[in-house]
Amino acid sequence: METPIRRVCAGRLLPGSRAKSIEMKDRAFEFALLFTIYGSVLCYEPVTPEHGNAKIGEACERDRNCIPHAFCRVQRTCSCDQYYTPAVDNSMCIASAGLGCGNDLDCSTMANAVCRQGVCACKDAYILDINNSSNCIIRPSVIGDRCQRTDECQDAFDRAWCIDGRCRCVSSHHFANSTGKCVQSRLLYFSCTNSYECIDDVYECRNGECVCKDGELTCSKGSTIAFVGTLAAMLPVLLQWI
Repeated sequence: METPIRRVCAGRLLPGSRAKSIEMKDRAFEFALLFTIYGSVLCYEPVTPEHGNAKIGEACERDRNCIPHAFCRVQRTCSCDQYYTPAVDNSMCIASAGLGCGNDLDCSTMANAVCRQGVCACKDAYILDINNSSNCIIRPSVIGDRCQRTDECQDAFDRAWCIDGRCRCVSSHHFANSTGKCVQSRLLYFSCTNSYECIDDVYECRNGECVCKDGELTCSKGSTIAFVGTLAAMLPVLLQWI
């Protein structure tokens, strides 16, 4: 139903108004009258929707036909803005690494991300997915964890490679739980500084060399059999040093 305020805001005079020659005067009077009755008269311009419902890849004529954070390409299809990537169903554009931001909320559609130094970036315990710039994946923390690149493993464990999607120590090294790193392997009677350098748990570093721990039945100190067995098991490692 059209109210007096709507009629005046639309430029249509109240019933009984005179002709156009005094139209503006009548309209000013009607505004004053309505202000006296209602206390205020506010006119609003019609609002054009800023965004439409056209998904990524769907047809469009102008930018406002597309979903938020998207634009209408020359080919007349919607595409995500820079630093945004389409969702799997193309129904929204997701923030990606490098997007300018003012707070963490601006990066909320990006998985495991925060706003750091004015741009969206992965949280500390995460790294960017090389296949999806809108996704941050957990950083490798234990040898055998999943990886995408060798540098991820090297950052976490030093002397390590990404092999078949898993972090592995290089051939001449093994993972030491006490350090969380890949350390150079020391065989029986090899020189050492710490016990974690010795390749087998039955060895310990004593007097500067890897020797059998006291009471270890499978590793008798000075045992030629144990020494030869270790050499055979570590032949691939030895070949790496030649």
